[in-house]
Amino acid sequence: MLLWGIGLGAQDSLLKAILVPVVPADKRSTAFGLFDSGFGIAWFLGSWLMGILYSRSLSALILFSVVLQLLSVPLFLYARRVQSAATS
Repeated sequence: MLLWGIGLGAQDSLLKAILVPVVPADKRSTAFGLFDSGFGIAWFLGSWLMGILYSRSLSALILFSVVLQLLSVPLFLYARRVQSAATS
């Protein structure tokens, strides 16, 4: 639970630090709200699917989790490239 709290706090701080220079001040609350809504929906759907997979096959749950983690790597690499191009 401690690690989950640290991760969520770091993510929230990072999101604010990234969005503040990009989103105009009058649109920030909307941007944060949209992000949090999408995050919550994705979290619910992922947890729901993982619960179904857990009840049917532990191997399928592990495979699902690993595949999604690996699919996120290109997204992070792309975001890093875009961020470094924006700061250059």
